[in-house]
Amino acid sequence: MVIVLFIGYFAHNMSIASFGFFGVFTLMYYDNIPLKNLVIRFTFVVLFILTSFLIGALTSFASWVAPITVVLIAFFGRILFRLYDIKKPGVFFAVLVSAMGASLDVPLKQVPVLASYYLLGAFLAIIMAVIVHFIDKEPTETVEEKPFLQRVYEDPGVFIDGIFYGATLFLAVYLSAGLQLRNPYWMVVSCAAILQGDNLRAIMQRNVQRIAGTIIGIGIAALLLNASLTTVETIFLIIALFTISQISVRSNYALSAFFTTPMALLLSSLIKDQSVPTLLQYRFIGIALGSLLGALSALLITTGLKFYNKSFDLHESFDKDPD
Repeated sequence: MVIVLFIGYFAHNMSIASFGFFGVFTLMYYDNIPLKNLVIRFTFVVLFILTSFLIGALTSFASWVAPITVVLIAFFGRILFRLYDIKKPGVFFAVLVSAMGASLDVPLKQVPVLASYYLLGAFLAIIMAVIVHFIDKEPTETVEEKPFLQRVYEDPGVFIDGIFYGATLFLAVYLSAGLQLRNPYWMVVSCAAILQGDNLRAIMQRNVQRIAGTIIGIGIAALLLNASLTTVETIFLIIALFTISQISVRSNYALSAFFTTPMALLLSSLIKDQSVPTLLQYRFIGIALGSLLGALSALLITTGLKFYNKSFDLHESFDKDPD
């Protein structure tokens, strides 16, 4: 992350830092598996996220297509990442970049340039993953080689999960566009983050923690954004905030949000000047609405599945013809 941010700084182009930042997130897909499988996994993840961004960016020229695009990326991504056991963050970053791409306001010729910045960060992440692989002294986990259809047979609920996930994000994109939110992808990303919970209880806890953490985080961001920081100071703050958020997320999701919110807003401030009060206001609205939508949809789908999974006792037999 230091490398990407300072490449942008010395090139006098902070878009490199911003989009390369997303490429660095690829390292979060690291698992202690054989090197061959690790490289295949990273290649798939990078190409899927890159494709998601490019498709999302193309929809920015026809905004009515954006909800359909995001739902397809979310649906197929959720299925593939789950079937091939590519654990958290799963399809989250593909949804993030597709929603962000759909809200871009840049000329078409600029899209491949932004994609190249992402690839720079992803390339650095792959190099770091290989280094970590050789440093890691723990024995590698075995990766089972199974045909796609066998994976589907063993996990038939994956399609229901994909439909539910995609439909929820469709509503998030549609509502964020309809409400004309600034940086509308924040609502979509928040909704996707909430739905990463393993069950309804975890999702509900994440909902409360994310909103509470965002409130505190916005307070921290307000202080930092009004502190007249230099670009170098902002870069070091972003690195520190991200590091702390990743360390704390395993123990307390709300505590992680304290640092994620100011980090995201500082990164956004590197690219373009924005009104601080407006930026903070729309950040909170997007996070709160996205979290509530994710929690509500999880509650509805869980209740619905429990209802339809009940066995119905009809108190009659259809084995014999009636007299």
